[in-house]
Amino acid sequence: MNEIVNTSLPANIQAMKPAEGLAFYIGILWKSVVTLGGVAFLIFLIWGGIEWLTAAGDKGRLETAHKMITNALIGLAVLVGSYAIAFFIQSAFKINILAPVFPNNL
Repeated sequence: MNEIVNTSLPANIQAMKPAEGLAFYIGILWKSVVTLGGVAFLIFLIWGGIEWLTAAGDKGRLETAHKMITNALIGLAVLVGSYAIAFFIQSAFKINILAPVFPNNL
């Protein structure tokens, strides 16, 4: 019987200890959320820009476009803030929290 293998995961994922596997999956999840958030930022920024350009002076559509662009920028600030916090923790404690290495002698 053929085993289903996820090629995006490292081959040694089954050999990891439970804490290593959890840390690995949290890092993957965070990177995925930041990537999807960046794509959402671009989509909403472009969508808001198109709404603004096609509003033709309609106050309601201009306000909607303005809110969409503002919310996209706030989302970008949250994404950049999360990256800055992760980078600060990595710098302050000299550990890579997105790809942690656990000592084997514990």
